[in-house]
Amino acid sequence: MKTCAILCAAGKGTRFGGDTPKQFLFLKGKMIIEYSLEVFEKSHFIDGVVLLVPQGFEDIARCLKNKFSKVISWDYGGKERADTVKRGLEILKGECDIVAIHDAARPFITLELLEKLIAEVETHFAVAPGILAKDTVKFVVDGHIQNTLPRSNICLIQTPQVFKFDLIYRGYEMVKNELFTDDLQYVELMGIKPKIIENSSINFKITTKEDLLIAEAIVEKGYW
Repeated sequence: MKTCAILCAAGKGTRFGGDTPKQFLFLKGKMIIEYSLEVFEKSHFIDGVVLLVPQGFEDIARCLKNKFSKVISWDYGGKERADTVKRGLEILKGECDIVAIHDAARPFITLELLEKLIAEVETHFAVAPGILAKDTVKFVVDGHIQNTLPRSNICLIQTPQVFKFDLIYRGYEMVKNELFTDDLQYVELMGIKPKIIENSSINFKITTKEDLLIAEAIVEKGYW
């Protein structure tokens, strides 16, 4: 079974601010995106990686392709994340049986996590890491609480999300007019109930400057 990864690095990072998308900023000597690429490179379970970047960052894409042997292709991402994933799926069509879709702004994935996800996908068809909610969760509309949700049933979803390739490709084909930010939704609409692997909160997405400070502390303190 051939397994490939789509690394989504096409976001402009408007919430983060600045001219350089956060995935290309440096975190203790190397770009944030390189942390994920290093794990894919070391993994015996990943056969190839497709890298999607914003226009204007071709030099970085070429540099990363030269540096990491498993980057088999790079291309431009789309306006929305779903457009970017769809482009990656088109590139990989016919090339793999399993695909892992990952956000480049989540630098702290592990080989152990990848192994667990890929092992489970054969049985469950769609698998993702997540963490159970620790805080009380409220459903809010226009700044007002509408309902309190049962915390025991709330899971915060992370990436990489791993799928049987034909399944996620078909999901994107069937739901062409929806631009979900979470790939699991495309297979949920097909009646699939994805498996969740409980994971560490360290696998967070760097979205704000405060997140970058936390990431720097994780590396500095030797937690990574």
